[in-house]
Amino acid sequence: MRLSISCDSCRQSKVKCIHDGHPPCRRCHRLRRDDCVLTDPRSPGVRTPRTPRRASIKRTGSGSGLEIGTGRTTATTATTTASSPVPSPTPQSANPIAAIAPATLITACDIYRKKFPVVNFLHYPSLIADLSHHASAVEPVFLAALLSLCARFMPDAALATPETYAEYARSRLAHRAFEAPSLYLAQSLVMISLYEWGSGRPYRAWMYSGMATYMIQSLLKTADDTMEQQPLLDLPAHRITYEQLVRTYWCCFAQDCELSSGARQHFALSFRQISVPLPISDSDFTFGKATPRLMPADMNRSSSLALNLSIDRGLTIVTRGFDIFVRILRFANESRRGRAQGSAGLSLRAWEMLKAELDEWRGLQDATVRYPETNAQAHVALGSGELFAYINLVYFMSILFLYRDRILSTPKSSIDHHDPADDEAIDHLFATAQHIGAILAALEACATPVITPYAGFSVFVAAHINMYGTVCPGRYPGGLARAQEEKKMNLEYLERLCRFWDVGTSWWRTLQEANRFYETARTTAQGHVGVSRPEHLTLAGTIDEYGDIRVSRPERAPTSRRRAGGSSEGVGVRRMSVAELTAPGGASSGGSGEWADLEADMWQWPFLDENWSLGFDTGFESAWPGLS
Repeated sequence: MRLSISCDSCRQSKVKCIHDGHPPCRRCHRLRRDDCVLTDPRSPGVRTPRTPRRASIKRTGSGSGLEIGTGRTTATTATTTASSPVPSPTPQSANPIAAIAPATLITACDIYRKKFPVVNFLHYPSLIADLSHHASAVEPVFLAALLSLCARFMPDAALATPETYAEYARSRLAHRAFEAPSLYLAQSLVMISLYEWGSGRPYRAWMYSGMATYMIQSLLKTADDTMEQQPLLDLPAHRITYEQLVRTYWCCFAQDCELSSGARQHFALSFRQISVPLPISDSDFTFGKATPRLMPADMNRSSSLALNLSIDRGLTIVTRGFDIFVRILRFANESRRGRAQGSAGLSLRAWEMLKAELDEWRGLQDATVRYPETNAQAHVALGSGELFAYINLVYFMSILFLYRDRILSTPKSSIDHHDPADDEAIDHLFATAQHIGAILAALEACATPVITPYAGFSVFVAAHINMYGTVCPGRYPGGLARAQEEKKMNLEYLERLCRFWDVGTSWWRTLQEANRFYETARTTAQGHVGVSRPEHLTLAGTIDEYGDIRVSRPERAPTSRRRAGGSSEGVGVRRMSVAELTAPGGASSGGSGEWADLEADMWQWPFLDENWSLGFDTGFESAWPGLS
């Protein structure tokens, strides 16, 4: 006999009774049984006789089914349960989901679908049906993880803070970490990982994401084995369940890439070596249709299934895009080391291969998916504005880091040096930074704001480009006024982001440091005098560059040492307002190549911090609370 709290039906059937502490359990809910009563066999007097229950089973006239009588068994169970002591709830078992109305949970699901399209693994028709009929049948840990992300966007006074739901999800995941894997648990791990990243705790995010990946791999292996042994189980319900597994796996992949780009973790999965099929279209997933599947190796122009991918295949598009993006970031790291060792030729060939791969991925997309060829308002009308933004943000970020590396690979040896490749690279950088701000502003104007950590990271990078444009406005499309306006929009966006995600505070502080640097550079460019080069290097080195690259810099006095996200002892960093950061500091000369040393310093300013979470909680000892 099982010694856990369970109902009589599950105990006699020798199956795990899954519940949230209140009847009915998931199995009884699925079988439409109203007599589910949870009991603890270890409590005194709790003995449900088996004989009466067997006697109450009557065969139907045809002999093809069972009709289960419930009267006598229910009465016996109710009597014994009434005399049993009820265990008092512990802090770990307190369920903040129990009192939430189903309509509120359904609203949270809709917000999740729109705000987080990169982790779109939920089958909403079945989930909403479950919530409508019996919300307690849905795993509380799953709903808690969902609300940890969505409660911040819901002005419902009845909801607790996001951290309340996150803490409940953490405690339940910690106690269930070594249970048999389940889809709900894997998806809960993905969502809580995204919550931790947005809260500025990258180590926790990385650990939760890794656990979700291993769990979903186990579930996929079991599903594949089952389909091989029972190939006739190709029913809509089975197709939907399998597609949920597939989508959760690829969401883990995309999340792994996101974390790798921001927290200097090496991504664990290789796109081309994966044998898991890519997600099917959203409409086929919704209706459970059978459709030919696209494999990762097929994502090229030679496959007809991969051509003209529309927004309906958005998850496949953005997943492949993240794969290219994170490898571009790794290349930006390794190519600089290679150039330092004299292997610039190899770096150039690698750059060209990545650029060709990026262009091919962009070419596989239908014109309706590409910005600015297609405006954002059209996709807002279809309810896919956020996914449209993500696809294009990944592309724009890839362009930024590719062409930034191109500039760094051809440093100016003299003031008179002029390289057409530099002109092309700078033009791409300025135009792409404007596109990032434009697509997010268009969605904001349509009351569909994209307020997520990755979008904030994209704006953080674009802001550095636009700040550089204020120093060299002669090359910036629209001149100084446009550069100042773009910079102001970036800063205002990050200020809004800080109200939703703690990680935005780190980027905001870093941009304050960057703004001081660029304002100093503008002053120097105007007067030809000012700060000497060693001091430029000191300021430019306030943040380490991406990928653990260290540039030799002069020694500094202890009082001038400063890092992003904080300051040295005795040196305070006041948080400036957007108005202060965007106040005009005088006209710029507009020359793009007059001060080669100054410009080289500015390009050395890192667009991406190797540990953007500096000063945050990264200790592994707090990743799993409640296990002691």
